Amino acid sequence: MYELINKDVIFQFLGDDPELIRPMLEMMLNNSLTDLEDLDSLYQQGKYEEVRIKVHKGKSMMGYVGASSTKKMLQEIEKDVPNAYPRNINALKADIEILKNEISDFLKEI
Repeated sequence: MYELINKDVIFQFLGDDPELIRPMLEMMLNNSLTDLEDLDSLYQQGKYEEVRIKVHKGKSMMGYVGASSTKKMLQEIEKDVPNAYPRNINALKADIEILKNEISDFLKEI
């Protein structure tokens, strides 16, 4: 059982062929989640528009893996980066770690 991802949603969006799912999930691990991990640096530099763009891209990924609570958090940040990012950063970092583990575990299953 997964805390954030939903296998049914993954299969719905990406199909049930492991050869198609694997590269998409690996891309999410190596690109999308890495982008979200790098938000602190951008935020500290006052690059709020770049933060907003990366958060916007991350929302799609959360939809593909069924992480609806994380997607909702990203939507909140996207609407008001200067204020919402500091309120949500700890929860977002925790979710990113969970997602990395859950996606890695799911990749081992398929």
